[in-house]
Amino acid sequence: MKLPGQVAIVTGGNKGIGRAISLSLADEGADVVIAARDMPAADQVADQIKQKGRRSLSIRTDVTQNEQVEKMIEEVLDEFGHIDVLVNNAGIFSMFPVREITEEEWDRMMMVNVKGVFLCCRAVIKPMVKQNQGKIINISSVAGKIGVPLTAHYCASKFAVLGLTMSLALELAPHNIRVNAVCPGDINTQMLEKEWQRFGKIKGMTPEEVRRTKLAGIPLRRVGQPEEIAKAVTFFASLDSSYITGQTINVDGGMESH
Repeated sequence: MKLPGQVAIVTGGNKGIGRAISLSLADEGADVVIAARDMPAADQVADQIKQKGRRSLSIRTDVTQNEQVEKMIEEVLDEFGHIDVLVNNAGIFSMFPVREITEEEWDRMMMVNVKGVFLCCRAVIKPMVKQNQGKIINISSVAGKIGVPLTAHYCASKFAVLGLTMSLALELAPHNIRVNAVCPGDINTQMLEKEWQRFGKIKGMTPEEVRRTKLAGIPLRRVGQPEEIAKAVTFFASLDSSYITGQTINVDGGMESH
C-alpha cells in the first residue's frame, strides 16, 4: 500500500468522483474523512471504507462557510491527530449562454468552486506546516485550461483553481507541502449526465446526437470513469510524486490536445 497510516480529507467525497477518490485512498491504506453536505451518502461511503479495515469519519461540511471548514479540520485533528492529504473535490456545474448567467449564478459558482477550495486550503495549512509535510490535491477541470462555450462561469472558476494551486505550491514548498491539481474531462457521473442533457436542450439535439458530438471531441472516443481520476489523485497523494508540485495532470482522453 502507498498510503499506510496517512489521514486524508476528501471534500464532496460522498458521490461520483469524490466517492471513487475516497475508496481509492482507503485501498492504499489511508484513513479517510468524508466532508460533504449529503450525510446519508457520506455515511455510506464511510461505512464502505471501514469495511476495508480503515478508519473513516463523515462530517457535514459546507465548504463555502469558513466556520464549518475550521470546525471540520479541528474535528479531524481531534480524532486522528494529523492530516496528511487534502483533496478539494467539492464543486458544482451549470450551463448557460453567457448572456443568461445571472449575478447570483456567477456568485454561487465562485463560492463553491473557488472560495470553498481556498477556505479548505487555508484551514489545513497550519497543521501541515506544524508537521512539516502534507499534500493538497485540487480537482479542477479540462475547462480550467481551455474555453468551453456555455460555461464561462464554470471555466473561470476552474481556471482560478489552477492559479491558486500554482501559487500555493510555491508558497508552501519550504514546508514540504506539495500542491497539485487534477483536470478531469468528461467523466461518467450524474453531473456529466445532467450536463449533456442541458447541452442537448440548448442545442435542440437528441441524446444520441449529443453523445456522438461529445465523443467526437474526445480522441479516445469514450468518457472516463471516476476510478481513473482517483488513480491520478492517489499518485499525487503518494511518494510516487515526491518531487512534483505546482503541476496538473489532465485525465481527459486527450480533449485538451484535440
